[in-house]
Amino acid sequence: MTSSSNRRLRATPVPSDVADVVREWEEIAASPKELEAFGRAMANMVKDLGLSPKELRALATKGSNAKELPCLLEALRISIRALAEKEPMLLNDLRRACALCEHKRECDSDIAAGTLVPAYQRYCLNVQALDALQHDDKFNCES
Repeated sequence: MTSSSNRRLRATPVPSDVADVVREWEEIAASPKELEAFGRAMANMVKDLGLSPKELRALATKGSNAKELPCLLEALRISIRALAEKEPMLLNDLRRACALCEHKRECDSDIAAGTLVPAYQRYCLNVQALDALQHDDKFNCES
């Protein structure tokens, strides 16, 4: 669980940062030198965050977010606070997968209906990681 997450250098929420930078691109009426510098900065950020070109395009075009993740963590009794403190890179990975998910409507419907657990297991990209977290006592919500 931590080996893949240790490769990344930052625990920044991916979707909002990437979307903000991509939006800035449209606002730049700059010289070629400024555009080149912007491109280098963007490439460095993408590398630091461990994003693939496909993930970057998806985040930039969808403007997706991971608003469903806190609901799911709460429903599974996984402490987001403990996760943020002990495994910030893993939390970042969970957010990114949630932001890229193609099943947001279904997830939102399950949240509204109170049927998120166990329905999320049919479509959630984070099922394996969440299952491991549920079985790790250091991430359990306090009663």
